[in-house]
Amino acid sequence: MKKMILAFLLLCTPAMAFEMPENLTQGMFVYGRVDEGETVRYGEYTAPVQDGIFLIALGRNTPKKIELEIRKGGFLGFGETVERRTFSVKPFDWQIDYVEGVPAKTVFPSDENKKRISKEQKILDAARAKRWKDGFPVCFEWPIKKENRKRISSPFGWQRVYNGTPLRHHSGLDIAAAEGTPVYATADGKVILAHDDLFYTGGTVLIEHGSAVQSGSSHLSKVLVKTGDEVKKGDLIGLVGMTGRATGPHLHFTLSWESIRIDPERILQEACP
Repeated sequence: MKKMILAFLLLCTPAMAFEMPENLTQGMFVYGRVDEGETVRYGEYTAPVQDGIFLIALGRNTPKKIELEIRKGGFLGFGETVERRTFSVKPFDWQIDYVEGVPAKTVFPSDENKKRISKEQKILDAARAKRWKDGFPVCFEWPIKKENRKRISSPFGWQRVYNGTPLRHHSGLDIAAAEGTPVYATADGKVILAHDDLFYTGGTVLIEHGSAVQSGSSHLSKVLVKTGDEVKKGDLIGLVGMTGRATGPHLHFTLSWESIRIDPERILQEACP
């Protein structure tokens, strides 16, 4: 009888169709494939799944080895399969970025400004906890059109040294452009925060694109959307400026999944198919 039950469960438990891309590196979105009914666990997070594609993010400091747990249910709750796989992650060449001429008050904030920063951090944390809907983009367009981009003034992930003082690594991508240059939504989503004047990031727009995938646009001279607005890819959301901690007009652009920031430059496209 036990052999019959075992054979029955084996027949009712399809083989896993799990797939992962090759050449994983720090600071990237990872899109893999799963079969229907499969779930993928990465650390404390369950990866979202859309049309058989799952998403996780590898941050700047992701270790050289990561483990994913792949589960697939059997028949009527019996015969669930659990598989743990380990994958190698290549370190990225993070360098040092020396930035001079930064206003001293933003490098060494006063006690009053520290209180402001703490208050604003709570606003940011509450906004980032918001969710729009299930599902996520698989293509992101540049927030500034090619003809308006001067250069990448500061890459993602580099160690920042402000006026000779080492601080945290750069959490986004700085795109130099003339003040007033249009900034567009990188993908469909919902505005979870639109703020004219944050201490560090100045005019700021945060957009939830689904399943905890978010983008951020900072140092804007004008914010042209409101918290709660739904936007489409390519919608105008603001204008380039140098508000907050900035030494010149540029867009500080971020992409993240859950609390994990990634390098936007490696995924942005001029146009999505």
